[in-house]
Amino acid sequence: MQPLARRGGLVVAVLAAIAAPCAAPPLARGQAASVSAWQAADFRIWGFVPYWTPQSQINGFASEGVYDHVSDVLYFSGVRPTATGGLSYASAAAGHLAALKNHAAQHGFRFHMSMFDTAGGEVDAVWESIIANRTYRANFVNNVKNLLLANGMTGFNFDWERPDSAAEWGNYTQLARELRAAINPLGMEVSVDDFGSTDSRWDDSSQFDARTYDQLFIMGYHYGAASNNTFANGKLALTGQGAAKAFTNQQLVLGIGTWGDDGPATVALKSIAAANPSLAADALSFTGTANDLGGVPRTGTWKIESRYQVREKVQLALDRDMAGVMSWTLHYDAVNKLSLHRVAHHYAVFKRNVPDLNLDGRVSAADAQALANRMGTVPGWTGVATAAQFENFYWRGNWEQGDRDGDGFVNQQDADWLAARFAALGVALLDRLPFSGTFEKFQQSRGLSGRWRAARNSAGALLETGNFTQHDAGYLDFSATGAGAAKFSDAALTIRNQNAAEAYDSLNAEPRRLTASLAQPIDFGADHEVYLTMLIRQNTPPLLPAQLNSTNRNISLELCDDAGEVQLAFSFLGQQNELAVVSQADLGESAVSAPGFASDVIYLFVAKLSSHGGEGAVHASLFASGDAVGNFTDPGFPWMLALNTSGADQPSLSHVQFTSHCDGNFTVSNLWIGQPDEFFARPAPGDFDASGLVDALDLPRWKAGVGANGVATHWQGDGDGDGDVDGHDFLTWQRNLGATGPLAAAIPEPAGLLLGALAAAAAAQAQRMR
Repeated sequence: MQPLARRGGLVVAVLAAIAAPCAAPPLARGQAASVSAWQAADFRIWGFVPYWTPQSQINGFASEGVYDHVSDVLYFSGVRPTATGGLSYASAAAGHLAALKNHAAQHGFRFHMSMFDTAGGEVDAVWESIIANRTYRANFVNNVKNLLLANGMTGFNFDWERPDSAAEWGNYTQLARELRAAINPLGMEVSVDDFGSTDSRWDDSSQFDARTYDQLFIMGYHYGAASNNTFANGKLALTGQGAAKAFTNQQLVLGIGTWGDDGPATVALKSIAAANPSLAADALSFTGTANDLGGVPRTGTWKIESRYQVREKVQLALDRDMAGVMSWTLHYDAVNKLSLHRVAHHYAVFKRNVPDLNLDGRVSAADAQALANRMGTVPGWTGVATAAQFENFYWRGNWEQGDRDGDGFVNQQDADWLAARFAALGVALLDRLPFSGTFEKFQQSRGLSGRWRAARNSAGALLETGNFTQHDAGYLDFSATGAGAAKFSDAALTIRNQNAAEAYDSLNAEPRRLTASLAQPIDFGADHEVYLTMLIRQNTPPLLPAQLNSTNRNISLELCDDAGEVQLAFSFLGQQNELAVVSQADLGESAVSAPGFASDVIYLFVAKLSSHGGEGAVHASLFASGDAVGNFTDPGFPWMLALNTSGADQPSLSHVQFTSHCDGNFTVSNLWIGQPDEFFARPAPGDFDASGLVDALDLPRWKAGVGANGVATHWQGDGDGDGDVDGHDFLTWQRNLGATGPLAAAIPEPAGLLLGALAAAAAAQAQRMR
């Protein structure tokens, strides 16, 4: 290939942008399935629902978002044991269980039964009766098993607080062991609750074995992380029966309180949040007036858990590889961003690198969609290193928008992170540009094979796809008159400039590029006539002041050979308001340009690439809305630019690409590329000007073309398609006068002599007219 000639400032402004090769094909991807975010994070959040909760309130849990940020729900004490191991239902229990069972099926949380209160006797006496008697234990185990099965439950929680001797602890453990033996094969868990302080007698009995329990819930509500660390150490110190039977970090669950404590009455955090919607992230107390559980306004001071404290507890659990955190109670919590369950959920998935962006408890296509929809946006820098920074990150919703690290951008780094995490977790990725590298919405092309592809680096990694926005059909509203006015694709794409935040950080300054393959190569070494159309607009409102004045505010439509080298470029010069054609294959002229590309105006761009008998040429024009656009396949069509591409070196073009400088912002439609018949239907025989009507205006073309032999088209007066212009064509025109569509035009052979005479006469007349 010949080197690109540099003619003046025009070519200098565009050649740097078109020097890069066409992009490589996309990398293959293929995964399936979705997973629980809790499973992916190996971290769970439990929440208790006590029996005194009104039925109407439980019925509304789902619609209010109460379950949104928990993996497990425990129904507390609505079903109670009797002294002989029977079960007694509180008056509201049946309705509670039915609603919670239904909600568990709908929302996918694990559903457990928790028991503390008893029926028919004082709490300690009833529990002591059950645990000390083998028959009563068996009754209890059988009844609990049936209860769990009937209600679709996945576990049982012991909440007796608590045994008071080594013997009672031993019997309590034995009951848990027997229950575990009955329900664990069914995939159900056994957990136990205890105070923060540890009773050292728990492991004094030979019956002690912490492996009996799947989890130990430490009720360190309203205590900070340091205290909970001490509580946890106390549980791990229960080694009286040997290290093999001791508790491990993996069994421990830390408690979070969602109510105001130490005040004149119990108030839920949601009441406090309603009273103070701007509750500080580090607030460990609230002073003011809030409604108690009965709806009565109370004034006082309450101890509460702050968002900072909850994150510290979650961090402690993560650092020690604990099972998670739990709350008392689930429904006392706020349901907006002041929700402590939400705070814990958000922090855990962030820290465990789990892309549950929408915080719905699942890693799924919805999370990928959330990020893809925000690509290229700037939520703003927050940082995540300090407590204050992370609170800002949380409150501004950077995570939910796809900014996983608080750097202020939703960009290709975030998309690549999500794609890698989806792959590691076995989750299906959406067919979206940031992940696939292909433009799924930028369709309605003609003459292209497959989708457009985003550029990749030498390692195969995608470059910034947040530079592209794919629009709905009809986004570019262009209207003109004439036969060629509607010959364009309805799909549109915006290629954006470097924004202010990126410019400040010197990011995203690379050229924007997307590539597609031609369905049929264009061989300049062979005879051809190919047309190309698209809509284009340069957008100045998003530009920075320096970009408005930049001579690099350009976009090029480039045609490449098989080696990926750019051979021909149509360059749209934003600051210069010019259209240019640049050819590498040309041995004569290398570039031509003309004004007419104004800012913020939609244009129809039309180009013609032709070669006949070794003589090649490229033509191009721009038309604004309201212009008249004729049939551009007409040899007499008035082109804005013409460039001779004749020469010994004639390339074959197989790919096309857009390349835009980071200083520019452009919206383009997809391409239509094809031969004349792919843009305009063949006219009726005799309709030499392709106006759609055979009339007197066609005759001058026949007269001008009479005598053409072998290479004529209908434009020159060939009405029967034999490549000649003669009397047969005149008679075809005459017979079809007034026709508006293709008509039979065969001429009987005996008329040949007459037609010859007519042709000769017409030729003579044409000669005199010249």
